[in-house]
Amino acid sequence: MTKLVVIAGPTASGKSDLAIAMAQKFNGEIISADAMQIYRELDIGTAKVTADEQTLVPHHLIDIIDMTDQFSVADFITRADEAIADIVSRGKLPIIAGGTGFYVKALLGEQPLDFVASDAQEVSDLKQRELPDLMIELQTLDSTLANKVDQHNKQRVIRAIQIARHGVHEAKQVRPKYDTLVVGIDWPRDILYERINSRAQIMIAAGLLTEAQCILDAGGGNIQAGKAIGYKEFFPYLRGDTTLDEAIAQMQQDSRRYAKRQLTYLRHQIPGLIWLDGAQSQAELAARIESWV
Repeated sequence: MTKLVVIAGPTASGKSDLAIAMAQKFNGEIISADAMQIYRELDIGTAKVTADEQTLVPHHLIDIIDMTDQFSVADFITRADEAIADIVSRGKLPIIAGGTGFYVKALLGEQPLDFVASDAQEVSDLKQRELPDLMIELQTLDSTLANKVDQHNKQRVIRAIQIARHGVHEAKQVRPKYDTLVVGIDWPRDILYERINSRAQIMIAAGLLTEAQCILDAGGGNIQAGKAIGYKEFFPYLRGDTTLDEAIAQMQQDSRRYAKRQLTYLRHQIPGLIWLDGAQSQAELAARIESWV
């Protein structure tokens, strides 16, 4: 069975550095499980590994689509499975690294998924309608589904309408089975928050505002990339509605809250996850891999 190392953890916990160190030590290649690092041109705000770091170790699923494109968890699973098979065929160890817990859970086969054909315009049109009207359409299309859905949750009603309109493509195809070592990086909360706050300042100095302006020009919050923490907080500043210090403070706060949500998700949704001490993560993970491979 294919062996697969998975490195998860909250934002700014050091996943990329740990993955690179393990890939160098154990002849591995890295597959990003980050929903934002897939976008070309968005390097700073996504904390993407640098070009120099990518020359140290091959990386996959980075810079694969334009910032205005859509990308689903179904797309991720398909591409990740392909990358894993390719890496293994060359006698190397695949290492998954990223903070998008839903991607990780789906790849590990722990998340039942239904995928439907849809597009951004369809979703936008549905969002413009009132919930009672949406429920009437859903009842007409599929009364059984209408009775099952949370009728007070507009997003789920819209999703149900899409399923009823287009039919369901279930992700129940035969997928590879992996022998996984799944770890998460854990820091004391105050240290993690300090790392988050510091990284925000580093990103600003590196040119984050230029990337935020590119997203704003491309559609801002109306495109998938424009919903990302680290970019959306600067749209009001770029429009002249707030100060830079206020925007940075908002980014830091949103990032801290996101980290808290990530930790909660990983603890409750990823079975078998082993937590590593952030300060000792390289030594701890290396010892585990050595006794496992």
